Amino acid sequence: MNSGQQKTLLQNRPGVPAVYLLLLCDVIRGLGHDDATLLEGLGVTRSSLLQPDARAPLAVCHTACQRAVALAGEQGLGLIYARALKVSLHGPLGMMALSSPSVGAAIDAAARYVTLRAPFLAVRYETDGDTAAITLEALWDLGDLEIFILEVMLVSLAHMAEQLMGEPLTGAEIHMRGAEPAYLARQAAQVPARMRYEQPVCQLRVPQSYFMASPRLADPAIAALAREQCEQEFRQLFAAGESQVMHVAQRLQQVPEGEPLPGLEEMAAVLHTSSRTLKRRLQEEGANYRDLVDAELQQRACRLLGDTRLGVSEVAYQLGYNDVSNFSRAFRRWTGQTPREWRGARER
Repeated sequence: MNSGQQKTLLQNRPGVPAVYLLLLCDVIRGLGHDDATLLEGLGVTRSSLLQPDARAPLAVCHTACQRAVALAGEQGLGLIYARALKVSLHGPLGMMALSSPSVGAAIDAAARYVTLRAPFLAVRYETDGDTAAITLEALWDLGDLEIFILEVMLVSLAHMAEQLMGEPLTGAEIHMRGAEPAYLARQAAQVPARMRYEQPVCQLRVPQSYFMASPRLADPAIAALAREQCEQEFRQLFAAGESQVMHVAQRLQQVPEGEPLPGLEEMAAVLHTSSRTLKRRLQEEGANYRDLVDAELQQRACRLLGDTRLGVSEVAYQLGYNDVSNFSRAFRRWTGQTPREWRGARER
């Protein structure tokens, strides 16, 4: 996605609660930097963001985040900001998490609702033996903000789980791609989960027993009311038109396991449009259909490879590959590893 497409995409998205941008300013100030520079020239002021129900345009947030990451340098802004994101700051979303019947339901709902505001991310909740995992995958290149965004989302979800439980998350892990950053050594003790790098996917992994436990403030009536408020907010925000990328990604996720993913023509028919129109709308959002299919295939491949009872050839067959070598080449393109290398790294 080029800068022009990105600018158009951000301008056409509904804003986010201003409290998130205000918190970013406070965190930057706490790190010893001038937070006024984050908003300079963006058409918003701290006083305007303090207005009731104020929202910050995504284009403004994007620029402010870029400036904040540059100012913080190697201080580890993503981990610090995630720690500052208390459940109570999320409004109805936070109330829904606090009152949900289980920690797993709270975290899953929070992750899915947050991605409705960030259609460039796909989220998946799954179980792997005795472990529950929430996996995040960028649907397109997030550029210099990718590490920051994924750190914030995964680490804040871990903090949320810890707050809901009122006790440490023993055995929890956060997996990230790329090399371990230098700032982790200074902050590892304040992250509620072990951070592991050079991993094939970005995810929060927690013993399933935690996800089955009830939050201290669980209340079905309050949870139902909070969920209704979240859904109403979403309908209001997206009444003018849903992200086509998000819509397509959700349709792909709904295809049953073992069935081939639809081609562009088939998907266009499902969405009651032409393939040319669908292709154009995706391009306007900086994406293309082949990349969305690959993102879904990668998610499914990683989940299937996590089951060591399945051979690589069987995984390839279930994903629609008649030739294992073609699957291996595709998997290496997605993750930088062959299926066997990826499986071996997880078993270590």
